[in-house]
Amino acid sequence: MSKEPFSISAALSRITRADDHADDDTLEVDESMEVGPHSGGALVPKRVRDPDLTRQKLLDAAFGEVRRAGFGGASIANILDISGCTKGALYHHFSGKAKLVNAVIDECLPGYIDAVWLDELEEVHDILPVMMGQVDRLGRDDAPELLEGGCPLARLASGAGELDEGLRKRIDGVYRYWRRGLASQISRAQFNKTVRTDVESSAVAEFVIASLHGFLTRPPALRSRETQDAFAGEFARYLNNLRP
Repeated sequence: MSKEPFSISAALSRITRADDHADDDTLEVDESMEVGPHSGGALVPKRVRDPDLTRQKLLDAAFGEVRRAGFGGASIANILDISGCTKGALYHHFSGKAKLVNAVIDECLPGYIDAVWLDELEEVHDILPVMMGQVDRLGRDDAPELLEGGCPLARLASGAGELDEGLRKRIDGVYRYWRRGLASQISRAQFNKTVRTDVESSAVAEFVIASLHGFLTRPPALRSRETQDAFAGEFARYLNNLRP
């Protein structure tokens, strides 16, 4: 068969014609693919970047590391290893270790207060049994995961004397957040007539938090069943005295 003579018009028509019947062997590339840096030029799925998720991973890892080692002993290398993030990502979100620690105090610690101590009191008619249950579970297997190693706020506050003024004020701000939240729930219980009205809600909140702080400052390994029962018993006695 003789070969067709070359035609510019035919060639142009093939180039501009809509490809309704693409060759099955042709790889269609879309925006979800890219050439991998270590793939020998092969196309790989693009990595989806989620800055908010990355930042949260760094915060969660830093929260755990600070709880374990304190502010001074917290290791950036450990935080990166736990989070799976790069050093570049860390310094993109936080200019340094101090900024990361500040974010842990401002964002993670209030969340701990809500999750472990305040959320359960919301919309409960009688908060006293709930508060007692929170103390009872400290000695059980269903103790909150956030309390592994002791109360993170109590742990950090115990070393406050070694911190700069800015960090101390931030930690105190978390305590004030807890006191305001608990005092608000106690005031609501007084309105519901499940707590005496002749007590000052903010003073009760301060005493409860100070009691929990003292108990939780002791590492779990040094809390025997005897000490747990003694604390729970006296805590229950105090709460019962708040009954009208």
